[in-house]
Amino acid sequence: MNIKSLLLGSAAALLAVSGARAADAVVVAEPEPMEYVRICDVYGAGFYYIPGTETCLKVGGLVRYQIDWRDDDDGWKKTAAARLKLDARSETEYGTFRRYIELHFQNQGLKEYYNPELDEYFLADSTSSWIRYAYFELGGLMVGRNDTLFDGGIYGEFDEGGGDFINQIRYTFDAGNGIAISASLEEADYNYDYTPNVAGKISVAQGWGGVDLFAAYDATAEEYALKAIATFKASDAVSLQAIASYNSGLSFYSIGYEWSLGASVEYKATDKLTLTAGGQYFGDDLVLGGNDWTIGAVADYEIVENLNAKLALNYDDGENYADGVFSGFLRLDASF
Repeated sequence: MNIKSLLLGSAAALLAVSGARAADAVVVAEPEPMEYVRICDVYGAGFYYIPGTETCLKVGGLVRYQIDWRDDDDGWKKTAAARLKLDARSETEYGTFRRYIELHFQNQGLKEYYNPELDEYFLADSTSSWIRYAYFELGGLMVGRNDTLFDGGIYGEFDEGGGDFINQIRYTFDAGNGIAISASLEEADYNYDYTPNVAGKISVAQGWGGVDLFAAYDATAEEYALKAIATFKASDAVSLQAIASYNSGLSFYSIGYEWSLGASVEYKATDKLTLTAGGQYFGDDLVLGGNDWTIGAVADYEIVENLNAKLALNYDDGENYADGVFSGFLRLDASF
């Protein structure tokens, strides 16, 4: 065997080995394209695009711990609560399409319950939950569960304005220059009749403050309610509010009295501390017939970002009270 034959044989052997290795090589698949969550800044902070859509979603909520007391009760009332909020929005040819859900869960510890069959009391956990809000908005139309259009009060934790959460169909017309007109068909009853309640509201918002005028008719009770709230900004730190209401009788919208007048003042002492004080007079109790009144004060303090404390103190008295009653609460809200 000469050198030329040896070199040719070596080259052939190397080619054979290389070919075998090439045949056994592992082919790595190309990675699938990934779609990262994109920030949606069209509707403010906290919104993200739902992957694969043009819908923006914000997830929020709060954790609350509240201690209530009343001097004619037997002890403290402590409540731990949680709220989950989902806010989805997108743009359409008719304007912004919004879907909003807010769920509430709470626990008040062990409560005493009475069992009439056994004629005895027992302790049981008091966890409960419910839907606060479940509605959608498109343009000026709102459909679902929301605060009644008649809802509204003044600064503080002592006031009574009338109304609560209710199923409804509402339309709001923005007339411009801070003027908005709203009308709502509302239904508190289920399978009772085919006549809905009707509520209306006119809002005027200006640099000096604003005025809200309310009217509502309860078709079940066949009674109506009227209310006006005025806000005046005395300065950057001080705002004043006044409320006047009239109720023809007991209804979903009434506060239990024929008429009422109230006022409050809010003072932003610092960027973190807000102080509020006020009072309300209630005339002609619709059941008992007497006149009553209440005064209250509130301190709101931002401990850190997303952690707020509220301390409220109220005093109620009048012809329907044997003695005046002090009450209040301490509330801690940790939001996200």
